[in-house]
Parts: sequence; structure tokens; C-alpha cells
Amino acid sequence: MAEAAVIAAVSPILKLVIDKLNSGFCEELGLARGVNSDIGRLESVLTTIHDVLDDAQRRSIGDKALTGWLRKLKDAAFDADDVVDEFQYEALRRRNQRRNQLIGTVSDFVSPNNQIAFRLKMARKIKKIHNRLNHIAEERSKFHLAEGTTPGRALDRETFSIVNESEVYGRDEDKEKIINFLVSADDGSDVSVLPIVGLGGVGKTTLAQLAYNDQGIEEHFDLKLWVCVSVDFSIDKIIKAIIECATGQKCDLSKLEAAQRQLRDKLSGRRFLLVLDDIWNEDEAEWERLKTLLTGGMQGSKIITTTRSKVVARIMGTVAPHELQVLTSADCWTLFKQRAFGPEREETPRLVEIGKQIVEKCRGLPLAAKSLGSLMRFKTEEAEWVHLRDSELWRLPLNENGVLPALQLSYDHLPSYLKQCFAYCSIFPKDYEIDRQKLIQLWIAEGFIQTSDGDMHEEEVGKQYFNRLLWISFFQDIREDDYKNRWVCKMHDLVHDLACSVARDESSIMREGITRSIPHGCRYSSIDYVGRMSSTALKAAFEAKKLRSLILLDQIYTRGIAVKEFIFHMMSSLTYLRALDLHGANINELPCSISRLKHLRLLDLSENSIVALPGWITNLRNLRTLNLAKCGSLKSLPEGMSNMSSLRHLDIRGRGLICMPRWFGRLTSLQTMTMFVVGKEHGRTISELEHLNLIGGDLEITELRNVEDPMEATKANLASKTNLHSLGLMWKRPSYMEIRASLVGDMEQVFELTASPVGDVEQVFERLQPHSNLKALRIWHYPGVNFPTWMTRMELASSPIRNLVRIILGDLRRCERLPTLGHLPFLQKIGISMRAVKRIGVEFYGDGGIFPSLRSLDMSDFRDLEEWSTEATATRQLMTAFPCLESFTLIRCPKLRVLPHIPPSVVKVSIDSDRLLSAVRTGGSYKLRDLTIINCEALLLSSWWEWMQDLTALTRLHIHENKLMCLPESILQLHVPSCWEWMQDLTALTTLNIRDNKLMCLPERILQLRVPSLKIFCLDCKNLKSISGEERDKQQQPPTFFMTIQELQIYSSNELTALPEWLGSLTSLRCLKLENCSKLAMLPDGLQLRELFTGNCPQLRTRYEWDRGED
Repeated sequence: MAEAAVIAAVSPILKLVIDKLNSGFCEELGLARGVNSDIGRLESVLTTIHDVLDDAQRRSIGDKALTGWLRKLKDAAFDADDVVDEFQYEALRRRNQRRNQLIGTVSDFVSPNNQIAFRLKMARKIKKIHNRLNHIAEERSKFHLAEGTTPGRALDRETFSIVNESEVYGRDEDKEKIINFLVSADDGSDVSVLPIVGLGGVGKTTLAQLAYNDQGIEEHFDLKLWVCVSVDFSIDKIIKAIIECATGQKCDLSKLEAAQRQLRDKLSGRRFLLVLDDIWNEDEAEWERLKTLLTGGMQGSKIITTTRSKVVARIMGTVAPHELQVLTSADCWTLFKQRAFGPEREETPRLVEIGKQIVEKCRGLPLAAKSLGSLMRFKTEEAEWVHLRDSELWRLPLNENGVLPALQLSYDHLPSYLKQCFAYCSIFPKDYEIDRQKLIQLWIAEGFIQTSDGDMHEEEVGKQYFNRLLWISFFQDIREDDYKNRWVCKMHDLVHDLACSVARDESSIMREGITRSIPHGCRYSSIDYVGRMSSTALKAAFEAKKLRSLILLDQIYTRGIAVKEFIFHMMSSLTYLRALDLHGANINELPCSISRLKHLRLLDLSENSIVALPGWITNLRNLRTLNLAKCGSLKSLPEGMSNMSSLRHLDIRGRGLICMPRWFGRLTSLQTMTMFVVGKEHGRTISELEHLNLIGGDLEITELRNVEDPMEATKANLASKTNLHSLGLMWKRPSYMEIRASLVGDMEQVFELTASPVGDVEQVFERLQPHSNLKALRIWHYPGVNFPTWMTRMELASSPIRNLVRIILGDLRRCERLPTLGHLPFLQKIGISMRAVKRIGVEFYGDGGIFPSLRSLDMSDFRDLEEWSTEATATRQLMTAFPCLESFTLIRCPKLRVLPHIPPSVVKVSIDSDRLLSAVRTGGSYKLRDLTIINCEALLLSSWWEWMQDLTALTRLHIHENKLMCLPESILQLHVPSCWEWMQDLTALTTLNIRDNKLMCLPERILQLRVPSLKIFCLDCKNLKSISGEERDKQQQPPTFFMTIQELQIYSSNELTALPEWLGSLTSLRCLKLENCSKLAMLPDGLQLRELFTGNCPQLRTRYEWDRGED
């Protein structure tokens, strides 16, 4: 079966070489007559071979001799491409040289002697490869191959991105059982675990997704987490994945202990649902190690695992596994039919009959039915359906579940250009998250994308390729950002197996513990290591290879590969590379030998400490994609980059770059440029953007204070950049210290702008109007008083910001009025910091504007704000604004007198003054789940605490920087049951965090209360001397308040000398965290902890450090 697959990818590389030979470089280079003749003969023999490839493919199943011939042909075709690519590179170099001479700039000089040497060298190479291919062509006569090609089906202009993954058949009963487990009472375990076990492709992951995304489950759990584990059951890797899922941010913690601590912080006191998908580990000890780290959540937390192994299910499950059966014939047919016919195509009796016979061969596996059904959507003739039904592939030996032949058929019917793209995906490990944009760029770098329509860029065609593979379920688990323009996907395990069988030795993944070299015929390779590997081992593994792609996959924690020496070796020896990905490799320099990589199309150096790029990098004439994102030490780019005419994508996101190379505007083919630093010098001004109208995605323009003439802003021509989805306009980029000062509210220390007169600044801003396709807009440190008219238009149809989803207005110190935003129909997130605004009213909402889609509103540093009306329009008709608002932050607004109305839909609030706390109190915030109160003296009054007993949905309460000497005794005298008894009514409250530098102890009356749901109690108080009072701390009986506490955290309490004796009798306590408690010398006896964390507690460390301490 694998033999049948490998041959299909020969055609694209042959066509690539033929197209290059037809590109006209011979005339440009002025080659000798003999060389031209050899090139002509090479093209002829390639065309002759190409004409018989379709017949070779059809007849190769089971014919090892023919398969061997095809494999030999492909290897020679790769080598031919390398030779022809050198000709193209030289032609491009000379083209740039002529252009530079015309515009009067210096370019690299090549002497006549070197040109003669080039011709002689290439003449030998072209003759050698021609003889080799001619010999292969002569061998074809042994197989009696017929000429002729089967016309490939053109890709539709429409995309296939609308794949309704929610259409699942025959799983209602299974879903109900899973949901019943999730909402049922605990089984007595620390955390309940349900394994879903079944054949590969039967739909285990889909079933878990159905339950995971159910609305009732969404409301039942505080936190939902999804982690795909696969074959590599690395605890470090799984912890990191859980943290990233919980925070939405990359986890760069280098130490396992720190990662475990953060994991416990995220799970503690929260009812969580964790799905561990695709488990293979059968080592029970490893599972127990991980399970221990997952026991800190609230009662009712659940874990679902999916696996093919009943051994895994037995090891992990705390309840009987759910064994997922194959679909019934009827359900399998329904799924196939939905994909094959759709809602509009006629279901003819004959095609239905054949279709049901095909479905029977799918053996009830939905992955097979869905893939083949999608394939048949494009087969209109009965003969095509019969051909699929009767294919010899069904009669080949099956693997353990029989799904591979069905997937093989889907693959077999793909056009040849898609087969090569699919096979390339074997370079990624199983369950790897594949970035769609990067994958397409890799395909382009390898020459896989064929463009026949001059109006379409290769990137657009690549998207169609991707969508076609998505349609037949070769890609799945699609995730996209808010703007639906950057997707991440995965491949099902069985689909990945197919890709590997197709690629065979052509693709290889180097993993930790594998010492063998990559196969001789390997062209694409990736490195996937968690631990260390010496540069010597790496060099040996890749010695003298003809690699075209080398990708360093994401590293976990240590990033321990000795990669620096390897890079210097690799850039001297692996000179045929088309794609080189070294992101996150911890390198700080590149060797000048990088100029030898003349075939290179893609270079990813992101997340490295590179200080400077060698000037020779500009000699990479073929380079299309250069990724330098998050290279914070990189201050400038080589001046000659304007000569890199092939460059299409340049990612320079980060804070290091201080200037741009001159004449960047000449790179008119750029489609991605994430940042532009405006300079004053000729060739570095904002007018360089004038003709860069293909730029799309995200663009941040910084140092706008350097725009001295508004006409320069006009030349930037932002309104013509229709592909931009996100735009940042920054007048000055703050330093790290300035950013830190702004975050803590010390705005007086933040820089003062030194810009042009206000009138000129406003004219510049006025002329930076973007296109209406924009989805996100960020304005930082604008020094003007008024916003441009294009931001204040009430007429929606003419507003260039009408499609905004997000807007940030950061540190705008002189603007006195907010722009009109309330009428924008798609706006979901707002972040504003404007200290000069005194009143927020009609101008913010517009006439009748209510912010219909807004979900997050973050307002900070409104130093002069006195009044805010949330129910005003120009017609004086009262309307309730923010109907969908969920998160509201309002801090550093000291003069605010007239308070905003906080909508009842809000679930998260952060506030920092008494008046704002009053607004929350009177807003009917009964859905509130997360409340942060900062610096509010009103907390000393009992009435405020009484109000909290109504917040029955509250799960998190944070009290920061408030003036409490202790929790107020006066409150305890009230004639309510007790001022603190309101907490007993907060049945959902799991976490209480008190942070106050004046709190010295907890009052006795509070210690007598019982808050049944409270699991985590945190004290961050510099003057804390005791927990329950010095005398009470000496008793053995725990206070009632602490009886349910599972985790106690004490931070920065340098006056605390001892912990209560009663902690040793607290049977519920599982975790104790102590940090920055310098005087704490001993722990009480009898502690029955599962986890103890101490940080910067020197006396405790001396006494209790493992293997060293006294105890």
C-alpha cells in the first residue's frame, strides 16, 4: 500500500523543473550554445517522462520494479531542480545588479573570470543531470508505459472553510452518558476520570468535543482545559500545555517546580474539566505522578481521557470506561451522504446503491465515511464511483482497524500537486499544532504551489490547497483568531500515518534518543527534542545530506539542543535548503556562511537573541519569508535589504528595532510587514509605505513623532492597504521602565512626548485613515487634542472603522473627548487610557449607540474624569448601554463623582475607589463571579460587607491595598447575624485573597464562621504577626473558618514568626505555600500535606531543605 502512495508525488517536482527551464533565464545569462543545447535536451527528456507518469501511477500498485523506477526518477528530479535553481539565482542576481546600476546604488561585483567559472561549473552539472535522467527515461520502455495525462480538476474559487464539524450522527446516547458523568456527584476519588476507549477513527475525540462544548457543561465548570497528549507522555510538556490552555499565553517557565506551582494556582479552588486526548502511555507510575498534580481543584472536577488502549483505560479510569462502538450502517451512510450529495445534488438511485456499497467498506468508522464522502462530492460520473468501489486498494492487507485503505483512496484521488503538499505534512509529529500560514509558506518555499491565474498570489492558492485537504478531513481541529485569518490545525493519527507512508524516507523527524542518521534520500526533516543533544550528534545525523527543509520544532523548558555549533556546520554543508526554521534556538549570531544558502526561500529566526544580521544575508535573492519576531536584541536590519526583491513576508514584531533600512518602499511585493519604524532621513520616512499596498494582516507604525510634514502621512496611503486587518499607530515607543511605570500607575515618570506642534500632529493623524476592512486599531501616545474626523463620523456607511472588533487608545494625555464608538456593530473589546477627559457622555455613544456587541471594557488613568453617563443619547431618550458587557475595569479615576451604571450582564469587575464600589453595589450585579477591590476605605463600613451576601455567583474575591489594620471588629457588633456571616451565604465562593499591608491578624468572630465552599485562603500582608492571634494560635483545635480550607497561602509576611499549632490538626489542608516569610523558622507538628512550597524563607530552608536541612 505504501508502495502505491510514494510514486504520486513525482509529477509536481518534474513540472517545477520544466517550468523553471521555460522561464527564460538562458537568454538573461547569455549561456554558451552548448549549454543551451544541453538545457534544451534536459527539458525534452523531462517532458517525455512527465507524459507517462499518469500511466505509471495507475499501474504501480503492487509492482515493486515500477515503484523503484519512480523513486529513482524523483531523486534525480530533486537534483535537477537544485541545478536549475542555481541558474535562476544567477539570473536574479544579475537582474538586481542592472537595477541597482540604473538607480545609482552599490551592488555586489562579480568579475568576468568568476562569470566564466560559473558557466563552466554549471555546464558540467547540467550535462551530468541530463545523462542521469536520459538513462532513467530509457528504462521506461521496460514497463511499456502509455503517454497521456489525466486533466486535473481545477480548484474552485470558493473556499471549503465552512466545514460543519458539529454534524455528528449516531452519538446522542454516547454524548448523554458522558454529560451525565460530568455533572454527577464525585465517585470518592480526588478527581474523577472517565476514559473513552475505541478504535482509531471511530470518533473518540469528536465525542469528547461534543460534551466539552455543551452549553450546560460550559456553565457547570469554572475552568475547561483541553490537552492533546499523543505518544509522548511527558509530564513537563503536559503541565505546560495545561497552563497555556488556562492562561491563553505561552508558558516559558524553565523549571518544573515553578511550572507545577503555577499549575496548582490555576486549578486550586476551581471546578475544572480537563480532557486529555489521545493517550498511549501504559506506565501507571507516570500517570500517578501526573494525577497528583491534578488534585487541587474544587470538588466535582472531572477528567476525560481518550485512548485506543484498554490497558490505558484501566490504569487511568476511576470509573468504568465508555467503550465507543462503530457507527451503524444507517448512521455511517447518513454521514457519507451528507458529504457526498449535500443539500442540492440529486441522489440518483444508482449512485445511492454504489455509495452504500462503499460505506460498507468503511466498517462503521466515521473518519473513513466522512473522507470518502467528501471526495465523492466532486465525482459526477457513475464510472468514477464504480472505480472507487472496486479499487485494488481495498484488497491490500489492512492495518489493525481497516481505516487506512479508505484514507488511501481519498489520497489516491487527489491531484498530484495536493499529494505532494499532504506528504510534506509528515515532517510534523503526531498531534502537532500546524499553523496554516506557516505551512503555506513552507509549501511555497518548496515550490509546491502552482499558479495559473495571474490575478492570484501563491498564498491565495495555498489557502485553497489547505481548504481542499480540510474538506476531505485530512486536517481537523481547526482553531482561528478573532479575525479568522490565522488558523491552527492538526492531523488525525491515522491521517498522519498515511502521510508518513506516502513520504517514506523522503521525510524524517529527529527525536531524543534516536541516534541514527536521517535516511540518504531524505529531503525534509525536523528536530523534536525535549532534552539535550550534542552538536556532534546533530552534525553526524545530518552529514552530507540534500535536505530542502529543516525545522526546529517547539522546545520544552530547557531548549537544551547544542544548536550553535550545528548551525555553523549546517550553513556550510546543507546548501540545498529551501526552508530553515531556527525559532527559539537561543542563538545570538549567524555566520556569514549563510550567504551560501542561495536556494533558501524561508528563514525563521524568531524568538532568538540575535544582536545583528550579517550583511551577506541580503545576498539571499530567493528569500521570500524572513521571520525576526521577538528578537528583542536586534536593533537594526542590513541596509541592502531593499535589494531582496523576492521578499514577500517580513515579521519584525518586538521592541528592539530602532530604525528601518533605506528605501524599503522598493519591496513592492511585500505581503507581510508587521512593523515600520518611521525615521526622518530620506529613504526612512513614512512615505516609504506609499506603494506597499499588498501588505496584509497586522502592521504597527512606530515613532510617528518623526513625521514632520503631514504630506508624508498622505503618501503612506493607508486607505489603499485593503488587506490590513490590524493597525497600530504609535507616536513614541516607550522603554521597559516607562512601560513598567505606566502599569503601576506612576504616570508622572512616564516620558513626555517631544513632538511637532499639536496642529501638525492632528493633521498627520487625519491623513492616516485606514481602509474599512480593518478589524483592530491601536493608538498609543498620541500627543494631539482632537481625534481625526474619520474616527468621529456618525454615518456608519462612510466610517472607515465600522468593522472594528477591538480598539485600544493608550496613554492619550491631551485628548479631552472620546471618539464616537457606541454605534459600531461589531466592536467587542475596548481599552482606553486618557487622563484629560472630564466627562463621558453622548459623544462616546453617538445617537442611539449602545455598544451592542461589546464584551470587555477597560478604562484606566482617567485622572480628570468627573462624570460618566451610561444612559444618554443626543435625542435625550434613555437607553441602556452595554447589553453584552461581561468584563469591566475602571481604575485610577480619582475625581469621578457621577458614577456609571454597571450592567447586570457583567461577570468580572476590577475597581479602585469607594464611589466605584458603590456603582457595583447598586448595579444589580448578581451574575458577578470575579471581583477585585483596590484601595477602598469603604470596606471599613459594615454596609459594604452586608451587600456582598447577595453576590451568590461570586467565585473569586480579591482585596488589594486597602487600609485595614485588621478585618474590622466594629462590623461584628451589627445586628445582622454577623457582618461576616454574609460569607456563609456565598455558596460558590472558593477563593478568598486578602492583600493588605496593615492587617495584623484575623478577628476571633471571623474565625468562628463557616464558609462551606471556601477552599483557598490567601494572605498577603506585610505586618501580619499571627493568623488567629498569638494565644489562639497555640491551641490544637482549628477555627471553624479553616475547616474546609485545602490550600493556605501566606506571602510577604516578614513579621510572622510562627504558624498556628492547630494547622497540624487541619485534616482538609493539602497544600501550604509560604513565600517571603523571613522570620518563620518552624512548621507545626502533625501537618498532613501533599505539597509544601517555600520561597525566600531562609530559616525554613535551613531546617527543612531536602537532603540538607536539619529536619
